[in-house]
Amino acid sequence: MPKWLRLWPFVAVIVAIFWLSVIKTPGLKLYENWFWDNIDKFGHALAYAALYFSGAYSLQNFSDKKQLTLSNLKVLFAFSFLYGFLIEILQHFLPHRSFDPFDMLANTLGLIIGAVIFARLFPKAFLS
Repeated sequence: MPKWLRLWPFVAVIVAIFWLSVIKTPGLKLYENWFWDNIDKFGHALAYAALYFSGAYSLQNFSDKKQLTLSNLKVLFAFSFLYGFLIEILQHFLPHRSFDPFDMLANTLGLIIGAVIFARLFPKAFLS
């Protein structure tokens, strides 16, 4: 398998997040309360946890030693955060979407969750 193909999980999640972020979603107002009004924040956290996890997993497989450095993970975190921020900026210009700082908070929480899950599942992936 070509080395660049090892990045496909990460690229797939990037594309999925972009697509889900720009499509027009049906208005599902089941109830008027805080939980239902903010259920999408759980989706944001889940999507960005998947983004970080798939990025770290892909980078680990991309590396010939199958190990990651702290700087690799910092760059991945910064890239993922910036990606989420740019999508929020883009949504500001879409007629059916809007910028929401709480989405950014949920994205960041998701990145942290993804990092913790990856570290727990692959503790030997880190160079000492």
